[in-house]
Amino acid sequence: MSRDDVARLDRALAGVRYPADKWQLIAHATERDRIKRGLVDERMIRQLWALPAGRYPGLADVLTAAARTARGHPRRDSPHQITG
Repeated sequence: MSRDDVARLDRALAGVRYPADKWQLIAHATERDRIKRGLVDERMIRQLWALPAGRYPGLADVLTAAARTARGHPRRDSPHQITG
């Protein structure tokens, strides 16, 4: 994952109340894009969809999971397994 990816995910997920489930992250990013066109791009939505299903305690956990997925690591059932 690039620094650009991290910055875009940070912007798209600004205001999310953690802990949040994967579906909540996707819904939040999609809604932010609907309100502010161009804030969320297709690549970012794909990154969120690629996250392992589960509940994320914070943005750092989302970024860790997204980085693992981008590097081709196998998906895990729980974000807690990724960060723990």
